[in-house]
Amino acid sequence: MESVETALDRVWPAQLRTDRLLLRPVTREDSPLVNELLTDDRVRAHLGGPVTKDRVAGRQVAYPTMAGAFTVVRLAGQRPVGLVTIGADHRCEGRAELSYQLLPAAWGEGLGREAVAAAVSWWTDVVPGGGPLVAVTQKANRASCRMLEAIGMTVVDELDEHGACQRLYTPAGDRDDSDLRWVRLLAARRDAVERRRGAQARATAAGQAVPEDLSALTPEELARLCPARHGAYGRICARMADHTPDVHLGRAQDGAWIAWLTTAEA
Repeated sequence: MESVETALDRVWPAQLRTDRLLLRPVTREDSPLVNELLTDDRVRAHLGGPVTKDRVAGRQVAYPTMAGAFTVVRLAGQRPVGLVTIGADHRCEGRAELSYQLLPAAWGEGLGREAVAAAVSWWTDVVPGGGPLVAVTQKANRASCRMLEAIGMTVVDELDEHGACQRLYTPAGDRDDSDLRWVRLLAARRDAVERRRGAQARATAAGQAVPEDLSALTPEELARLCPARHGAYGRICARMADHTPDVHLGRAQDGAWIAWLTTAEA
């Protein structure tokens, strides 16, 4: 199976059309749209909140160079109304993640469902070598959950990110649950890899220096630790905005600390 990046590069750039929408590659002219999406309280309500100016600027530069990053344009009026992206899932090697954001002015018309369904179909039909596709949304975001379920995606896992419970969806239904089997297979591979990486991390000075009781650390030492939950094997933190700790902690199966030295920006 080829990597997600290789699969995307092979078919990019791409344009998708639906009855009401055009999905095209993001351009520099979409910078105002990117700024509005990343700073709107309503759009970011279940995504960790509005991001910093520096982060917005970084996304404005990065999106036009990203294979799999679509601007959603309403055909009537040619107005950009959102973003849909497909890229490598940081949680699991070999898996793609679908993300989407829509301006509030375009909510309630089924445009998000139309855009996301087009992207899922494109990945399934045009990028068959790209591996399984997932979408992650906060459990409390009922509108997003309903939308994913309406286009035929199903919940296969729940996880903690951004301090809240997230649901992991994947396409299913009439395709013999192939994506579900991929998810289970890759999850098993992921656990094996993370056990090995965790054992290596505990051998580092950072891992050995962390006391069992974190209350023994000074305020300065605590400030260097990521406060987010990382799962059983110390998976890398997904928090991005205003969040650059030095050490990311998790627990191995034997209960020992795992100390990741990778920051959230890496």
